[in-house]
Amino acid sequence: MALHEINIALGPEATINMLIEKYPERHFLKYRSSDDHRKFMLLDVSGEKNVFQSGLNYRVIQTLGEVELAENAILELRYMTLDSDEQKVMQSILDSWDDEKKRPLGLKSYVELRSIKQDYEYLLINSWEDEHDFLQWNNSSDNQLTQFGHAGNKAAVVNQYQSVGY
Repeated sequence: MALHEINIALGPEATINMLIEKYPERHFLKYRSSDDHRKFMLLDVSGEKNVFQSGLNYRVIQTLGEVELAENAILELRYMTLDSDEQKVMQSILDSWDDEKKRPLGLKSYVELRSIKQDYEYLLINSWEDEHDFLQWNNSSDNQLTQFGHAGNKAAVVNQYQSVGY
């Protein structure tokens, strides 16, 4: 599947299910937050006109590996605000992951995205083999992405989701 754009909706399960029922032809991807099981996320990767009101609309910059966003996916969403110098540093880090030896252990694929509305807002969606691999890397000194913050904060906003069917 060639990805060009990803639109995201966040909310309680009732709201997410309402969107699924309203647009059944979209075949949205539904996820539950690993941190708070009352929070859900819906991804629209159809490439069609956005139907969400969230404002979380992203253009795909690059991908690594076979992008696995569907069943049994464990996703890390890392929101970052990057100035032009930080964008270059982040790009260098991601490019280094082309070499499997430099890639975080257990990372299956990633999608690098840029906000359609604000070109300094980035989202990195990483797909992991399992939660343990993600947590080990996320808390390790090898995680070079910890140098990037979000919206004036020192740290990026990092959320973890597990796919759920509907």
